[in-house]
Amino acid sequence: MNYGIRWTRPLFVALLGMASALAHAESATDVSPICTTVSHATNDDDLLSRGSHCFVSDEQEYVVKNDENAEIGRVGFLAYTYSDNPLNQLSWTLKFRFRARVISGNPSGVMIKPVIECGSACTVAPNAGVTLMVGGLSAEENVTLTPNLGDNNPLRFTPSIEIRAVKTGESFDNGPSLAFYGGVTNVSQIRCDVGLAKAGTQGCVYERAPAVLRTITLGNPDVDESARHILEAQQEGLPGRFVSRGDGTIFADSSASPLTRLRDASLRASNRAASKAQCVAKFGTVTGQCTFTGDPDEVPSDCDCDEYPFAATNEGAAFGNVSVKRIDASDNRRAGAFLGNFYLNQRVLDGDPFFVEVGSASAKR
Repeated sequence: MNYGIRWTRPLFVALLGMASALAHAESATDVSPICTTVSHATNDDDLLSRGSHCFVSDEQEYVVKNDENAEIGRVGFLAYTYSDNPLNQLSWTLKFRFRARVISGNPSGVMIKPVIECGSACTVAPNAGVTLMVGGLSAEENVTLTPNLGDNNPLRFTPSIEIRAVKTGESFDNGPSLAFYGGVTNVSQIRCDVGLAKAGTQGCVYERAPAVLRTITLGNPDVDESARHILEAQQEGLPGRFVSRGDGTIFADSSASPLTRLRDASLRASNRAASKAQCVAKFGTVTGQCTFTGDPDEVPSDCDCDEYPFAATNEGAAFGNVSVKRIDASDNRRAGAFLGNFYLNQRVLDGDPFFVEVGSASAKR
């Protein structure tokens, strides 16, 4: 039997009160430090990075009844779903907390539990559920998903989540007071791979979160010449500059044109050879072998011929218009290593779009 009521739309403003304000709050750092921004839209706008997100449901209502099946009160609750995962491991943890308030009567003794399904794509660790703390926040419930790649590399899957509530002591499977709340939480698609970002590595990401390279900056004297060249090239109209959508999310504006990663070694070499030839034509000579393309499977080496877009992209010199510039050879090597680390740490795979943000043009050279 189902003694709960699931609301499939927001409660009326007169009943929402505090919950409505919280559901549309800009942050919920009392829930988790990661929740500096909270979304209640069931799309990807709750993503905060390639490994993190924070979502809050609209208010849901649960009816508490006594042993005689008489109503003794109603409780409203908000379900927070969030995550903050390292990207170079084959596991993904989703976290949950619940904020509850009294709607009527004296509702108490309620347990709540997230039930996650992803079919054969992952193995879900069990969880026991938590007590709904009326007038406050529940304890945190962590649920870890382990992807089952099999022959699928990379593997993409989107977990489905159902929230269940019961009176304390009853079963989450078939208790007489059991209530189900489906479709009230949100988790974006997860992508996991083995050896595709770099040989011998593995990891998972929220694939739809933009990958933005922010380690080659104008303010870092180790790579400021590379950063200056990138800025100049982007100002000339070459792709890769991150332009914010400007709506408080992490997403790029539709006008932004990304770069895309290139893994094919022979094509990367062609890009590098083409840019080296342009440097020779422009400057007469180059210093160094100039074979390093920025791929993390390569060993970084010096070269004073810098090209943008990078050789390890589909927008490199063999494919289209690039900018070449003579810069400090060690600066160029370090910037290439930063690019390779970015590909690895953000699990940017072959063909994946990404952006480059070097900082303000007023930064020191």
